[in-house]
Amino acid sequence: MDEFLGKKYVLTDSENFEDYLVYLGLSYIARKVALRLNQFHVLLKNEDGTYTFQFLSTVANSSITFKPGEEFEEVKADGVKVKALIVFEGNKMIHTQTDDDGKVSRHEREFYIDKMTVVSGFLYPSF
Repeated sequence: MDEFLGKKYVLTDSENFEDYLVYLGLSYIARKVALRLNQFHVLLKNEDGTYTFQFLSTVANSSITFKPGEEFEEVKADGVKVKALIVFEGNKMIHTQTDDDGKVSRHEREFYIDKMTVVSGFLYPSF
């Protein structure tokens, strides 16, 4: 992943993102705002071996710091706390989030020299 560190990727398209926002329960207007954000994504490696993934836009910025393969608590942009796990597989960063209701979200980010693609998905809780 070192060749992708520090690069600012512009999010131009995100597969299944609106379906993911519906799954989260966002209103129509909130979904349309989220879809129109001009976002940048940046992956950084910290001196202590952790990574920081930044989400930057003109409206709001957020970031998460993690160690690959170790579960951590994440507060998502909508304020919901989830248990998260990020692993690297080749040029992919696979980010899984589980909320208290058992909803599981998965974001697969694939890094290239000139772009990053994101595929978002979800699993319904089994009761």
